[in-house]
Amino acid sequence: MDRTELRRLWREADMARASAPAPVSLPPATFMAAPAGSADTLVGADLAVVGLPLGGWSDAPAAVREASQRYAGWLAAARRETGVRVVDYGDVAVDAADLGATFVRAHEHLADVLAAGATPLLLGGDASITVPALQVLAGKLHGRLGIVAFSPRLDLDTESGHVAASRWALALELGVVEPRNFVVIGERGGPEGAQSRRVCDALAARCASVADIAEAGIATVTREALETASAGTEAIYVSVDLGVIEGVDDPVGLRASDLSVALGIVTASRLAGADLCGVVPGGGGVGSAAALAARLAADLVGAVARQRT
Repeated sequence: MDRTELRRLWREADMARASAPAPVSLPPATFMAAPAGSADTLVGADLAVVGLPLGGWSDAPAAVREASQRYAGWLAAARRETGVRVVDYGDVAVDAADLGATFVRAHEHLADVLAAGATPLLLGGDASITVPALQVLAGKLHGRLGIVAFSPRLDLDTESGHVAASRWALALELGVVEPRNFVVIGERGGPEGAQSRRVCDALAARCASVADIAEAGIATVTREALETASAGTEAIYVSVDLGVIEGVDDPVGLRASDLSVALGIVTASRLAGADLCGVVPGGGGVGSAAALAARLAADLVGAVARQRT
């Protein structure tokens, strides 16, 4: 084949590429294939998912949504059986250089959810995502709020400059949460948590360590936590820091199956809101943190569906 013939073939190939239709870009995945919602479509929803990648991996909510597609059939079945309605309300825009402005946007997003009567489920970022959720709930509830936190740390450090490490101290300052209704499950007891443990002891708050769970069993510990958190409260807030699971941040922790069981127990009470934080790339030897978060979020959806019945 001579050069003239080669040039002709190249030109024809270029023309074919230029005339080919542009690849179709698929819309981003929504949580469990739930409909994407605007403020108007939130009305009548039982649960609204909000992405908030504060202080952590910016793609965390998207990664959880992608991993949650394997549970899309769960949501479809729950919707048929119970009529539960879940809406994906998108992500809050995060400005890493301006935490205050980010919190204001988060407040607005969450206020829409609560105004529509839906329960918020936050995805992503480090443990600081809890703070704006509780700030908004504090202004909406008529009574007290109980808290059950599955976390490897107490996050009661009053001297820390990092919001995540002091998130529960900030929650107690809001006045809607009493120490007697606050429980942490899964604390590991490392030396870096000494300050938080002193605060916890001074407040007479409850903490069930990994050792306590190994001795009494996750079901017993969780039922006691639910009794504590729900005593005299209007509703409970559940927070899951994925670092509590063994193999994610540390070889010592809760098993993923135990945490799934615990969520089924603790969400038997009225749920004011929930978050799944500590979603980071990787996830140690137990699979990606996003996949774990997706499964636990699906458990929470199942709990909300059961409450409808």
